[in-house]
Amino acid sequence: MIKAKIVGVSSNNELAVNSNGSINAYIIPAPPSNIEQQTLPFAEYMKLNGTGTSSFLINGAVTNRDFFIASKSYDVYINTIVFEIADATATMQKFGNLTALTNGLDFFYFNNSIGKYVIESGLKSNYDMVKLANFEPPFGSTPLTNAVSSSEAYVGVIDLSDVFGLQWGLKLNANSLDKIGFTVKDDITGIDVMTIKVYGVRI
Repeated sequence: MIKAKIVGVSSNNELAVNSNGSINAYIIPAPPSNIEQQTLPFAEYMKLNGTGTSSFLINGAVTNRDFFIASKSYDVYINTIVFEIADATATMQKFGNLTALTNGLDFFYFNNSIGKYVIESGLKSNYDMVKLANFEPPFGSTPLTNAVSSSEAYVGVIDLSDVFGLQWGLKLNANSLDKIGFTVKDDITGIDVMTIKVYGVRI
């Protein structure tokens, strides 16, 4: 039989095993003070071609236009996506206050091994966008009144762990072609405001 003794480096305390063969564990209210913070928050707006404008007010009817978060010099895990669509007198069945789109938007993820993977296609109305967010936040069937100036707004929070079961979200590998975004396939220049912002962690 081999016996081992585990001793704390700084305290010199020995790890004790109880008479029932278990080890006591204590939950402390703060992380150890000597551990360096290596994981940092990440937040960024999706932009046209990854670097352009963050406003989705663009004509993608003739030439489809991609808005996305591109790979960085560090690994990123995207776990939350927040969209805002604001337009005067917007209703669920419209896109902003435009008649429901013909082709809509596609929600996609891209990496080298799988190429462009369309997660959800044909997002043509405010309802489609809110449904993608699993109806979060639950503000009912009406938009947020006068949220952007005098425009009504639909806001959705897409939690990738909740909606798709991805515990850590979708990874953008450092220095790669990875990206996550939306393709605009109609003319949506007629709405007042549309932006999409992502949140996650960088490692």
